[in-house]
This record gives sequence, C-alpha cells and structure tokens, in this order.
Amino acid sequence: MPTPLLNRRQGLLTLLAGATLLAQVACSRWAGPQVITLGEAELADRLARLFPLTRRLLEVLDIELSAPRLRLLPESNRLALALWLRSRERLMGNAGHGQLAFDAALRWAPEDASLRLTQVRVRQLWFAPGSGPEPHSDSDPHRSAKPPPAQPPAPRESTGAPPSLGPALAERVLDDLVIYRPGAEPLSRLREAGLAPGAVTVSARGVEITLQRVAAEPGR
Repeated sequence: MPTPLLNRRQGLLTLLAGATLLAQVACSRWAGPQVITLGEAELADRLARLFPLTRRLLEVLDIELSAPRLRLLPESNRLALALWLRSRERLMGNAGHGQLAFDAALRWAPEDASLRLTQVRVRQLWFAPGSGPEPHSDSDPHRSAKPPPAQPPAPRESTGAPPSLGPALAERVLDDLVIYRPGAEPLSRLREAGLAPGAVTVSARGVEITLQRVAAEPGR
C-alpha cells in the first residue's frame, strides 16, 4: 500500500509534469523570432503613414510636421529624424515654414502597445517666414528648403524661429511621440504565448524589439 509520503511525491511530480507541458504548449503557439526587427526602409515607410501631424503650442501657435526622413544611429542607440515644419500664429495669422532635425532614443509603451520616442534632443531648427514650398515625397523631400546636415551637428542651432518655438519646447512636443504600432493579430498571438515586447535597441540592422516572458494573468 502506498504511503502518504509517496502519494505526496507522486502528486508533486504530476503537478510539475503538467506545468512543464503547459509551458511547452504556450511556447509552441509562437513560432516567430525572439527579436522583432524593423528595418530602416520598413520603419521609414511606417513613419510616412503617420504624418502629417499637427500640434498646438502654448495655445498660440499651430504647427504641422510632415515628410519625415529617418536615419539609424546604432553607435548611440538612437534615431535621427528630420521633419518639414509649418506654423501659423493663432492671433496674428502669421505663417512660417522650416525644418526640424533631432535625434531620440526609443521605448516600448506596454499600456497601448506602441513604440515611442524618448529623450529627444533637437539638433537643428531652421525657420523662415511665409508658407514655403510644398514638401516633396521623393528621396529628397526638402530640396526647396535648407537641407539638414549629413550628421547632426553638436551645437544646437535655431535660425529665425519664433520665441514660442524654441528647441526646448520642440523637444517637449516630440517626446513620447508614437512612431510604430504593430497589428492586433501578432499582439494577440504573443499574449497567447505568454510573450510581450520589451527592450528596444537601434542596431545596423534596424530597430530591434526583444520579446520577453510575462506572468500569466490571474484566473488563467
């Protein structure tokens, strides 16, 4: 006759075997890579779909950002972006146009499953009065405006920008800006497999989002 101690051991072994089986089943639901890589061309294409964007500054200035140009900066784990800029003062109606060049780190926001800019640093802010030319959609969207430098300059530069559109305020507006959201279906598959996007790294291959294990929700 089995002893109580033997019964407890057998029950524990059965429980561990069942837990192992459940983990294997969960893992089998996700056959994709453990790192999601967004290449530079793919990310640039996704960014283009998010623009133009409009923002209001200090309730006195409306700005429109459009025609993003992207460059990877793997050596600093950041992205460089240049945006076409239009502005209009709400009180006087004065218009302006120019270009904003900056770099930023990236973070994954689990609360709404999005990839966002963080630690934004404005590198160049060029501005001129008037509505300016229309930005082009080809490989050089700002050929009628002053082009950004090949590499972001170390000193910050602000030429002709209105007082309400300084680099510090531009950084505040751009910080936490969403630049990518995956589809609902891959996110659902990841949740079923007990995975979620985690650390974000900028490499020579593109933006890499590492998948990590997450604790099961209560009741599951």
